[in-house]
Amino acid sequence: MHDVAVFDELKVGGLTLRGITRGGIETCLMVPELGVMFDVGMCPPGALKYDNILVSHGHADHLGGVAYLVSQRNLMRAPPPAIHLPQEVHEPLTRILRAWAEIEGFDLKWQLHGHAPGDRFSLGAGLARGCAATCLRTTHRVPSLAWVVERTTSRLKPEYVGLPGPEIAELRRSGGDVLDAHTEPLLCVTGDTQIEFFHQHELARRCRVLVHEVTSWTDERDVEQTRRWGHTHLDELVAASEQFTGEALVLVHRSMRHSRAEAERLARQRFPAGVRDRVVVFGH
Repeated sequence: MHDVAVFDELKVGGLTLRGITRGGIETCLMVPELGVMFDVGMCPPGALKYDNILVSHGHADHLGGVAYLVSQRNLMRAPPPAIHLPQEVHEPLTRILRAWAEIEGFDLKWQLHGHAPGDRFSLGAGLARGCAATCLRTTHRVPSLAWVVERTTSRLKPEYVGLPGPEIAELRRSGGDVLDAHTEPLLCVTGDTQIEFFHQHELARRCRVLVHEVTSWTDERDVEQTRRWGHTHLDELVAASEQFTGEALVLVHRSMRHSRAEAERLARQRFPAGVRDRVVVFGH
């Protein structure tokens, strides 16, 4: 059973981030406004209702509960969720799910979609209307992806702004094209990665909300040691942070070596003044 005390919830940039992000223990982040969940963790409470799941990589703390999730969705007679994951994980995870179906004695249904960096697909209608997900390569110990969610809306072309409504309506009736498509990067969730991802992807740096891992926070595990395990150290993100142009830089995947209070104190002390007020520590 999960201890609800380890769950965190943050409302930022018009989005709710809800879940658990403990380095090496469990990661699952839900965003109800978009109807999307990032990673599965151990299938914490609330995870079963998400139809779109974006997986960063195959480590057990991020994907360990997937067989239970698939099994429970089958018991609920709910359609299998669309699980999007690195293409390298698709075949071995299929073997695991087949073995689990054999163990359980059920004809389990699942829907896995393997992706290469740069793949983009619609998240569908409903809560995610107009939204698409794009995956970007991250630098970790195993094949891994970050996910960017963008929303496309229609806006009045600049030359028509300020015109009375009846005139705009007449232009549209006469076949005039009065709208432009506007695409905004809403959210990026990096999963586990070294700092190279932040440097390489301008799209991630200008997302309204960037959820970036910071596993190590002090010299207890220095930059070299942190990089050896495929993670980001606070020193590295602080040095690069002024490149971030979005509304909120949310720091997740903190090692159990560090308390939240310590992380919040270090964030206030270490980040440059121009970024500091946009930095948030997530995770109890």
